[in-house]
Amino acid sequence: MGFLRRIEVYKTKINIKILSLLVKGEFFLYNILITIFMEGKMYKSYSFEEIENKIGDFKQLDSDFPIYKSGIYVTVENKSEIIAYAILEKNMDSYDLKRIFVKKDERFKSYGRKLISFIINKKLEKGSLVVEKQDIISGFLLKIGFKKMENGEFIIEDLENKNLRKKEGQKTVIASIFWNIVLATTKISFGYIGKSRALLADGFNSLSDVVTSSGILLGIHFSNIPEDESHPFGHEKIESVIGVIMGIFMILTAFELGKGGVEILLSGEKKEVPEMLTVYFALFSSVVKYFMYRQKIRVGLETENSALIADAKDSRNDIFASLGVVLGIVLSIYVNPIFDLLISILVAMLIFKEGVSVILETTDTILDKQDMEFVDEIKKYIYENTDIKNVHDIMIRKSGDKIFLELHIRVPKDMSVYNAHKISDDLENSIKEDFPLVKSIIIHLDCLLN
Repeated sequence: MGFLRRIEVYKTKINIKILSLLVKGEFFLYNILITIFMEGKMYKSYSFEEIENKIGDFKQLDSDFPIYKSGIYVTVENKSEIIAYAILEKNMDSYDLKRIFVKKDERFKSYGRKLISFIINKKLEKGSLVVEKQDIISGFLLKIGFKKMENGEFIIEDLENKNLRKKEGQKTVIASIFWNIVLATTKISFGYIGKSRALLADGFNSLSDVVTSSGILLGIHFSNIPEDESHPFGHEKIESVIGVIMGIFMILTAFELGKGGVEILLSGEKKEVPEMLTVYFALFSSVVKYFMYRQKIRVGLETENSALIADAKDSRNDIFASLGVVLGIVLSIYVNPIFDLLISILVAMLIFKEGVSVILETTDTILDKQDMEFVDEIKKYIYENTDIKNVHDIMIRKSGDKIFLELHIRVPKDMSVYNAHKISDDLENSIKEDFPLVKSIIIHLDCLLN
């Protein structure tokens, strides 16, 4: 079988595998969409004119419903029935939360927290969210992330930074998709023209990166959807799921690449000598991959996006893969054509190894592997900054960049419920203040035995 024929067979196998994976990926994402959008309540926004037409519905829900002509009205609804609403007014550099109200029968189901989360993530772009002095709902405001100021106001600052993680991740991944399309096109084309199987394999590796980066882009989008009653811990774990799918895709791609190379190696056919021009495209690929790796790992670590970090490691390995292709082509031209084939197999092995590594790392998040360094840091923080004498059974769960913390503390057995609860609340608010990635804390109270 001649070189061109082998290439056609090789391309057909890879294309079939990629098509199969795309179909499976689309089915997976379809299920995600159904899960997210078909369950739970609807969040809606209204203008003042629309509010005037629905004023009766709001008054029926809340007889003290206020009217602000310049207000921003946001609701949680179930089949057009209003469950909760919030009213905001825009100032120069901030938004004032004028009122938040939840239907009496639906209280204590976190609708207020979910409504605020939706407002921050979807309605407000920059500035601060401010609530005037409140005594009745002060505990609620502190629990959902507000800080109490000296003048008695409650505030959430730097709203633009709330979406920074999403924007930075999306920008980085879109750039990655663009450059991988460029690299895949050039390497596959010139690998075919220049008769280099190693460059061709590297090109299909870049093509697989286009698919996985597209999956990461979807993961970033869906993971930033606010939590709802069906997903009270949010949707950040989708990033880890995407990371596992990416690892599986890498393994399957590596298998196809390696399998084709081994079959040709064992066939004993005469090997074609690649053209010198293929070297330059492999060098170009390694340079581009280096800058892609630097950008991905920086944004991935800053935003603690496990899928983006995994993609960055894939780009790092692609650098060495492309440099290996350069070496293989040079050795094939000046020593023996078999080196080009051997390098293509080594590239496949490298992709396989990284795929396994990505799966192992992302499943740690899904399986709630404990970060003992963080656990010890929390324990040290409590002992150094509070009068609590005993803290134990500290456990964490990670979802994207967010941390859900559980711990037990001991208080005197004759302490009143009110005082014990206040200690618990103060500790919760303090940890959230000094550890911004901690999204939720559950504190169990035990009594001191002596």
